[in-house]
Amino acid sequence: HAATSAGATGGGERRAGAVAAAILIVASAGMHLWVGAVVEQLDGTLEQVFADNDGGLGDEPAVPDTGGDEDDPDQAPPTPVYRWDGEDRINILLIGTDEAPGREAVLTDVILVVSVDPVDRTAVMISVPRDTGYVPLPDETLFAGGLYPDKVNELAARATLDPDAWCPDLAVEPEVCGLRTLTTSIGLYLGIELHNYAMLSMEGFADMIDAVGGLELCLPGRLVDPQFDGSLTNRARGEPLILPAGCHQYDGLEALAYARSRKGWIEMPDGEEVPQSDFARNERQQAVLLALRRELAEADTILELPNLLTAIGRSVSTDFPRNQAGDLASLLPLIAGPDIERVVLGYPEFVDLPVAPGTNYLLLPRRDAIRDEMGRIFGTSELQGWYLGSTAVSPNAASEARIPEP
Repeated sequence: HAATSAGATGGGERRAGAVAAAILIVASAGMHLWVGAVVEQLDGTLEQVFADNDGGLGDEPAVPDTGGDEDDPDQAPPTPVYRWDGEDRINILLIGTDEAPGREAVLTDVILVVSVDPVDRTAVMISVPRDTGYVPLPDETLFAGGLYPDKVNELAARATLDPDAWCPDLAVEPEVCGLRTLTTSIGLYLGIELHNYAMLSMEGFADMIDAVGGLELCLPGRLVDPQFDGSLTNRARGEPLILPAGCHQYDGLEALAYARSRKGWIEMPDGEEVPQSDFARNERQQAVLLALRRELAEADTILELPNLLTAIGRSVSTDFPRNQAGDLASLLPLIAGPDIERVVLGYPEFVDLPVAPGTNYLLLPRRDAIRDEMGRIFGTSELQGWYLGSTAVSPNAASEARIPEP
């Protein structure tokens, strides 16, 4: 009986061991299949996100002359000389569009520059309010004085409609003309070179937030927006938006509402009703980006990566060269917050309110104040372009008056 019992026990252990081994084999195979699928999905995402471009906004990346025969199959390909060498500051324009089902015109309602200095290990986010008017253009071909006499969030769409007039030097797609025009103009407005852009749609923004399980966002009081326009499908048009005071977990559509609401008021704990504004919205948009960055850094790779890759591939596009994606990824730790500097070029420091708000709500730039702020951030001697890099009144007069050294 003891021998029989021992044999049964041994057989049970062998069966248990076999089952465990089978589970491990299946799990291992499944993991390899999952990894393979993710790698394939990652490659597809990179194809979608990193446009097949030449390394910049129409500029060919420099390639050294090796003196060899280009047709020689044994010749090693030349090594590109990239625009960013990992030491110089890099400035990227982040563009958020209001593209969504049912919307005809697509406007760039989020215009935000992320500037990273990898040597000093510092970063700054600079928001340009969507209603800012009279942003500078590179010449006076289209408007006297080289100033665009309307809202900056309409500039890319305007150029896209007539690329022959706005980009006569480039044989490009209309959308490329619009993005180049906006990038050039914001660069002049800030007095810096913008190296690349990244563009994100509203729907994709919400999907990315859902893919990481939502974001924790905070408000100093209850937000009430009776005129919220119902971004995507999260609220019926005409239904007031109400967001709670304090810190709460937001899903993608709720976070989108948090980032887009700009009317109504915030009910503070003492009962004061603080009116909302586009400037407060810019600050909340920066807070959402920092919260998203934190979640991405802590993302559960196994569970969240596939959905995240899908959302990114659907919604993000950039002209940053794919073969420099590693360089771009290496910058992410420097955009970590909480010490990242955040600047909104709003009222009253950097713009004046409209003269006739009922006719055209157009914010008027305070050029000297913007120049002083950009000089503080980047150094006055580093500012470039006729608008901030000089005191010239127009592009044609740009050589007249350079900013003196401090």
